[in-house]
Amino acid sequence: MTRTARRRGDRHDATRVDLGREFKAVFPYIMRGRNDSIAYYPIQVDAEPLLAYIEEHKGTESQLSVFEAFLLVLIRILRERPTLNRYFAGRRLYQRRNVDLSFVARRQYTDDASETNVFVSVKPEDDRATILAKIRGEIRVAKSGETKDDEDLIGLFLRLPRGLLRAAVKVVEWWDFYVDTPGFLRGVDPLRCSAYVANLGSVGMGAAYHHLFEWGTCSLFVTIGQIKPTVCVGEDGKPAVRRMVELRFALDERIADGYYDATALNLFDTYLREPAELERL
Repeated sequence: MTRTARRRGDRHDATRVDLGREFKAVFPYIMRGRNDSIAYYPIQVDAEPLLAYIEEHKGTESQLSVFEAFLLVLIRILRERPTLNRYFAGRRLYQRRNVDLSFVARRQYTDDASETNVFVSVKPEDDRATILAKIRGEIRVAKSGETKDDEDLIGLFLRLPRGLLRAAVKVVEWWDFYVDTPGFLRGVDPLRCSAYVANLGSVGMGAAYHHLFEWGTCSLFVTIGQIKPTVCVGEDGKPAVRRMVELRFALDERIADGYYDATALNLFDTYLREPAELERL
């Protein structure tokens, strides 16, 4: 995606998209929230090629974890199919300039361990090495136990009495609707992202259907399930056992039509079957 100069009506992270005079122009008025407009897309992907690629490249510069591979696929798809990288704010449609991803990092795998949000902003000019450095750096900071900016901000807000906290949230929502994201939330609020990713497979769970958040600007929520042996139809038409992974997407259908959504999300299957493509981001 090429970077364009900021125009009147743009936001700090996105350019305004003209909705024209078609029926879709009234969508933000008749489907006012993301969960009024939510569409779910489940897909199941053969993980064998990806697992083989990861095993083959262990200890090399191309080494990847499974989760990193999923993030790279998502970034590539959002770059190639940029209509998925849009959001509504103030009943207006915007196209993001960057691909911004959020996900949760658990500091330890224990029942009482704390979790923290990780936010990674990928610019159009970032290559694979830069992207991986950003992802790994942000995860490293999250797991270090250092207090992050979003946690400091939440702590500050939670010191307010309930009445003042409600009023503060209303003021932020009003400013966000009519003006732009307040400066103190930019790059801090994890719900102002292209996609929020939940790696439920890392804790042995299947992919869940998840709602979208009305707060923020996130139009896409992705859940990744556990990779596990599954009986499927083999290439010879006979039953075969393959390691498969289930993905589920919650998407604001106002930003793109169903055909665009389906063809874009089916690219997950393409790129996970051909993981070498991820070397050319």
